[in-house]
Amino acid sequence: MTTEGASLVSLVIPLFDEAANAEALAEHLTAIASANPEHVFEVVAVDDGSTDNTIAILQAALDDRLPLTTVQLSRNFGSHYAISAGLANALGEAAVVLGADLQEPSELVGLFLAAWHDGAEVVWGIRRSRTQRGLGSTSSRIFSRLLHRYSEIVSYPAEGPSGVLVARPVIDAVNRLKERHRNVLGLIAWVGFTQTEVEYDQLPRLAGTTKWTTAKLLKLGLDSFVQFSHTPIRLAALLGVLISGLGFAYAAFISIRAILGAEPPEGWTTVIVLVLLLGGIQLIVLAIFGEYLWRATDEARDRPVYVVRRVEIGRLDYDARQPGSNDDSG
Repeated sequence: MTTEGASLVSLVIPLFDEAANAEALAEHLTAIASANPEHVFEVVAVDDGSTDNTIAILQAALDDRLPLTTVQLSRNFGSHYAISAGLANALGEAAVVLGADLQEPSELVGLFLAAWHDGAEVVWGIRRSRTQRGLGSTSSRIFSRLLHRYSEIVSYPAEGPSGVLVARPVIDAVNRLKERHRNVLGLIAWVGFTQTEVEYDQLPRLAGTTKWTTAKLLKLGLDSFVQFSHTPIRLAALLGVLISGLGFAYAAFISIRAILGAEPPEGWTTVIVLVLLLGGIQLIVLAIFGEYLWRATDEARDRPVYVVRRVEIGRLDYDARQPGSNDDSG
């Protein structure tokens, strides 16, 4: 099974109720290994609180064709937490994060590996074409471009990543980051190292539906901006300065009219409108501050990022080091 001097590559797959895709996923992973015989592969499958038998189907379908490590989380934490758990249990000199929906073609891994061997330590998969249309796809692109433009992680792809390869130094660095409200792809961009991109055409989802609800997408967006950007705070301050300036300008206007003998404006309509407007703005600003404060309080509690119920390590016919060894990054 192994090749002399071959590099071990971990295929990290987060799974949540993907029983309908599990058998095809096993064939997909086997095809990836067959197409890249110069590497040795292990599969790290993370069960993110599935309510079906996804892992059991995947184990039976792989049938020892590839070493399989399964990580079962105690409940559904979310895909970014499942990816984090997968990276923490990956033994490879590099790890490739792929979705269980089979929308990344198997050829993409070959492109990842080629870029890695050319010196890249982070290789982002960028969708040249997307199969999904509508509000979800549009909002995803807008979010990625805003995060790229208005955060400290300018290396985060503006088109939004889908699939990524990370080398061992990056894996070790990300494993040391303990933020609870996390965008793990943002963390990968934040740690730096040599980063590049490869493009591919997205495939249609084989079965099932996406688990990304509107509420989950909204939370990810808030988490990402609070985690990596001070722009919302700066906008709140700028809004306060703007409103104050308008207030002073209006006061000066009224004073000048009074000096010139003009009648002051009468009626409560203007006053009510201004009170409601300023009250609404104040509540928005307080909500922005509250998002930062809430997450800071959660971090101070120092709870674990996720909770693991069980880990089953597959047999690996390879002289693999333990995660984090031979790491000279400190």
